[in-house]
Amino acid sequence: MIKKLRLRFILVALISVLIVLSGTIALINAYNYSKIDREAKHSLTLVVEQESRYADPEPYDPSQPGGGWNWSGMMDDSLMREHYFVVSFDENGEINYSDFMHIFSINEEDGKALATTVYNGKTMSGYVGNLWYKKEQRRANTYVAFIDVQEKMNNFNNFLQSSLAVSGISYAVLAALIIVASFIVFKTSEESYRKQKAFITNASHELKTPLTIINTDLEIVEMDNGKTEWTDSIRDQVNRLTTMTNQLVTLSKLDEENYKNYPFEDFSLTKLANDCIEAFAPTYEKNNLKFITNVKENVEAHANKYLINELFYIFLDNALKYAKKGGEVGLSVNKVNKKITICFYNNIEDNSQINAKLLFERFYRSPDAKKEGSGIGLSIAKEIVELHKGKINASIKDNIITFIINI
Repeated sequence: MIKKLRLRFILVALISVLIVLSGTIALINAYNYSKIDREAKHSLTLVVEQESRYADPEPYDPSQPGGGWNWSGMMDDSLMREHYFVVSFDENGEINYSDFMHIFSINEEDGKALATTVYNGKTMSGYVGNLWYKKEQRRANTYVAFIDVQEKMNNFNNFLQSSLAVSGISYAVLAALIIVASFIVFKTSEESYRKQKAFITNASHELKTPLTIINTDLEIVEMDNGKTEWTDSIRDQVNRLTTMTNQLVTLSKLDEENYKNYPFEDFSLTKLANDCIEAFAPTYEKNNLKFITNVKENVEAHANKYLINELFYIFLDNALKYAKKGGEVGLSVNKVNKKITICFYNNIEDNSQINAKLLFERFYRSPDAKKEGSGIGLSIAKEIVELHKGKINASIKDNIITFIINI
């Protein structure tokens, strides 16, 4: 169990670190890309505004500060570092102005052809390779401006690769630290858990002797004085303690996840299930319970026979404690594509207080229980299923509790 907790701790920590690192890198690079996009769009707007003053200057107006001619010789300082070109089209779609003085990566002929394609297209902005463009109507002319962002995109890609490399190295270092830290953090818990299991095992063995003596003395008393309600009560408690002791030992061994404790073998699951049915059928009949079974023929299993038998015993015995009086108990065994499915179900009281979410918790007992028990039977069942790399689910619907096991 401690091993499972440590692995779960490592997994959660690694996933958390991965999410944080990935999110941080994604946000930084998304911001860098959006910055390139904003700057490119801003520069394209300035290019169109500036070039339109060259191509189609506004007439001089003395009433306006500076007038149209005063703008024509001005260039925004931010454009001095940009590589761009612009092509203007008149109302008939003919090129009436172009400026290729600020770019060297494309010749005038190719630039005009590219601008013509954009002019005839429907989109007002976009990109072609490393050239981002904007189409804008200014008075009688339509301007198509392009700006080369290759250098910025190269810087963006270099930073992206560097950030991914650094984050990958950081993640590997953090993963190593988390794994080392998990051993340190869980060392005390593992030692305590080991002592706890040792205590349970030792206590169980120590209890067996006095329980055996009590049971023997009880038989002698009954031989001398006969059975009474008191001797029956003592025997019930002795049997209960014996069962609980055996279950605690089983649970402790299952927690170790040591397959050597429970070696697997090939056996007939059909025969094992039918043997359990035969053993419990008289008890169900005595308790006025309808027992419905559906066990497929020739179902073979590769598992620990003792534990699977214990699994059947737990659920069939559990039905006696929780089944509605005069109700129904069901057991089915099937195998499809090498996957074995075992299903147990039984009716429960209409006002049942059974909590399906807590059924596999250790020492959980529902107020509906008709007989005394240890409250760890279903916990053992879950451990048995997990030891066989299977899954177990419990559900309650229409006053029927159903357990489905896949192994």
